[in-house]
Amino acid sequence: MNSDVATLQSIADTLKEEPLASQRVLAENAGMSIGLMNAVLKRFVERGWIMLTNVNLRKLSYAVTSAGIAELTARSRSFAKRNFALANKYNESICKLVAAAKKEGKNTLALYGNSYIKFLLEYACGIQNFKFMEKSVSEEIEEGALCIIREQCEEKDIARLAKQGGVSLLDLMEE
Repeated sequence: MNSDVATLQSIADTLKEEPLASQRVLAENAGMSIGLMNAVLKRFVERGWIMLTNVNLRKLSYAVTSAGIAELTARSRSFAKRNFALANKYNESICKLVAAAKKEGKNTLALYGNSYIKFLLEYACGIQNFKFMEKSVSEEIEEGALCIIREQCEEKDIARLAKQGGVSLLDLMEE
């Protein structure tokens, strides 16, 4: 079902840009053969996701129906809900980590490299009145700080910084 919804999204995106797109264009944009697109369109018409109209004797026009839009909306909501839950889980983990570091007498978090979730680290530091600093992965570990190694570092940098006492953000997220 997820691949059907992804195909429906591709069709909707294509029709938004090119309302009279042919099956060939829909198939190319969805990364499938024309024959498969033909079968998919028939299935989507049966489900009520796509509506067909004749432009002329040789040309059909396709439109995503309100039922198709509702399916795409439900998918988007589900995706957002999963991601918000994941962000909350990571936020809780990071806040606990910073609170534990504060109990150990630390007052600084050093982030080595950039991170997609840097904002969560900064938020946790703000709550705990921690200093937040960014460092290059080539720098040595900051003495007396909670040192976090970003998720996009190369393995050799993660290993080197972890050996010096840094904590990989990826390892934190798996716990």
